Amino acid sequence: MGNVYQEPSADPRRVADVVLASAVRAQADAIYLEPMLTLGDLADDTYMVTFERGSQVLGTTNLTANLGAAVIARLAYLAQLDLAGTSASSGIVPVRSGDREADVVITVRPGSSLRADVMVMARGRGRVQAPPLGTGSVEKGDTVGNYKILERLGEGGMGTVFSVEHVALGRKYALKVLRSKVVDRDPTSAQRFLREARAAARIRHPNIVDVFDFGYVPDGRPYFVMELLEGESLADRVERGALPPGDVVGIARQLALGLAAAHDCGVIHADVTPSNALIVGAPTDEVLHCKLVDFGLAELAGESFQSEESDFVLGTPAYISPEQLRGLAPTDRSDQYGLGAVLFELLAGHPPYQDTDLRALCMKHIQAPIPPVTSPHGPLPGKLADVITTCLQKSPGQRFPGMRAMIAALDEIERVADRRGWRKWLSS
Repeated sequence: MGNVYQEPSADPRRVADVVLASAVRAQADAIYLEPMLTLGDLADDTYMVTFERGSQVLGTTNLTANLGAAVIARLAYLAQLDLAGTSASSGIVPVRSGDREADVVITVRPGSSLRADVMVMARGRGRVQAPPLGTGSVEKGDTVGNYKILERLGEGGMGTVFSVEHVALGRKYALKVLRSKVVDRDPTSAQRFLREARAAARIRHPNIVDVFDFGYVPDGRPYFVMELLEGESLADRVERGALPPGDVVGIARQLALGLAAAHDCGVIHADVTPSNALIVGAPTDEVLHCKLVDFGLAELAGESFQSEESDFVLGTPAYISPEQLRGLAPTDRSDQYGLGAVLFELLAGHPPYQDTDLRALCMKHIQAPIPPVTSPHGPLPGKLADVITTCLQKSPGQRFPGMRAMIAALDEIERVADRRGWRKWLSS
């Protein structure tokens, strides 16, 4: 697996076939085709193909940018995927190499550059079945992979989170395992959970939680391991009251930067809520530092928002975009809508739309006028309300053309605030 396919005359059909066959022969379980990262920026001239088993890299090879994009196009053709789509799409292709057979799940991710990832499932072990009744629990004191379960931290519509300790390193992390109820409802969710978690783990950004490891609990459900963050969610923070506008501007920019990094990698969050944004660091820190969690996993959660569990029903729908409610696939502009709803709540102390009836709440997202953006702390800095109402437009086409445009608008708000001494006025 060396640098062998860089010549311009290489046939992308042949390269795609060799990549898939090599993965099956090497018993890799994942392949990633993505632009190389150079000093944090996407390179324009080289694609890297990475072969992995578990969390270990088996090998890499480089392709020219044109060849890399052509190979992804070939993979999309094999999986019958639409390259013009605005969200990630997946298809399954059977592959045979020698005496080995596998089903490969090809996922193409649009973004600033085309990307693809391939999950290889050897015949006989690929599909995770729903765990037998009564055998799907993970308890304190259990050992899962290299991690000892310390305590349960919480549970959402999709997964249960535990604090764990690496048995060899002694370091503490958070482990999230897919809930049995989700697997019962959709047997394919286990594969998608792990596939999206692995894709999200490749986004390296200070405003996104780091994911380190993956695996399966004994009953076959997948888990992933992420950094254990000390702090509180924005949901907990806003329960104590609306935040000062100056803090909200800083939080908005950090969340937008994290979302922009994800969108560049073709990963859509689709469930931007106060509960999925954590404030980390000491309470006395002058600048609040935020991190987004559950990146790339929200489409699974979105399928569950009609669950009978009230905690989930009353949470996510307060921030879901109109197009998602209409059954359309989430896009980067859906994340804008969720972020706008979060920022509205941070300023006002409540979400833009509220109703005890779920159907009525959903219809407000689709039909109700955008309410005025106000704050109990007094006047807002210039243009901040405009940024939020732009995010909350009913039509995706009326929102910002991309997260970078929203960041530019937030930067301008901060520049004006500095020039006019607004920060000093706000803290007085």
